[in-house]
Amino acid sequence: MLSYQHIFHAGNHADILKHCTLIYVLNSLNKKEKPYTFFDTHAASGLYDLTDGRSLKTGEAGRGIMALDDAAGKASGLLQTYLDFVKKYLNESRYPGSPEIERQFMRTQDNLILSELHPQEIENLRENMHKPCDSSPSIQIHNRNGWEMLKALTPPQIKRGAVLIDPSYEEASDYENAAKTITAVNKKWSNGIIMLWYPLLAHREQEIDNMLSQICQGAHSVNPNIEIADLRLEVFDKTEHKEVTLEEFRNSEGKNPPRLYGSGMLVLNAPWMLKEEVGAAIDFVRNAFGCQPQKEDPVKSHL
Repeated sequence: MLSYQHIFHAGNHADILKHCTLIYVLNSLNKKEKPYTFFDTHAASGLYDLTDGRSLKTGEAGRGIMALDDAAGKASGLLQTYLDFVKKYLNESRYPGSPEIERQFMRTQDNLILSELHPQEIENLRENMHKPCDSSPSIQIHNRNGWEMLKALTPPQIKRGAVLIDPSYEEASDYENAAKTITAVNKKWSNGIIMLWYPLLAHREQEIDNMLSQICQGAHSVNPNIEIADLRLEVFDKTEHKEVTLEEFRNSEGKNPPRLYGSGMLVLNAPWMLKEEVGAAIDFVRNAFGCQPQKEDPVKSHL
């Protein structure tokens, strides 16, 4: 959606879950010297100024990564790796988006393919991806629909690899596009690691469940033994959470509650121990944010 800009939400609780999962997958791929291809379908600008008025207006970074940064040193494992990486950006009042994380963790032998449609975001992305980096991978930037890009370019020439899919979900069609695209891509790139971030919205519960079920059913039809992880970070009680539109939230100057009560990461061909490591990070974050224990297993029946 061309009106969506991630600066309003950079560094929030959803980014913490998404980027911890991303770092684990990248580190898993880096365990072998063989090169790999990584796709990011909805790349946005890749780097965010937390002093920008749009970020300050929602205050999501303050309630997210800035609050979690105070707990740094008490964390361990994956979460501490994430916090250590993010710290140098926070010291400059910035937050790294997924393309910045990808290019910093990937190696010179790897290929990074980014897609972004928003005219201002892609200009920011191009500028940010040219900033100095010790061992940057080969980077391609496409001003292209992410769904179309992924279907057109898979399977990649270097078949080892992964994709991060992170649409805005401001359009209801994103749920259907995610299900159809991932099912089609998994059929022809069955060994690729596919990561899908999705929001937890009370008024979209049916669309979310249908999307996840279609993806998992399609994956199991290709490989009955595929490893699938579905991990959720819930920071508000769904039954008490009031949904508002993005416009209503912005117009309220932060007086309305955050629109998401949490978010999830669905991972096809999940690397070994991903569930355990990300699960431990989720537990720590929930405790750090003072969240109530989850009332149900985050791994849903559609798996």
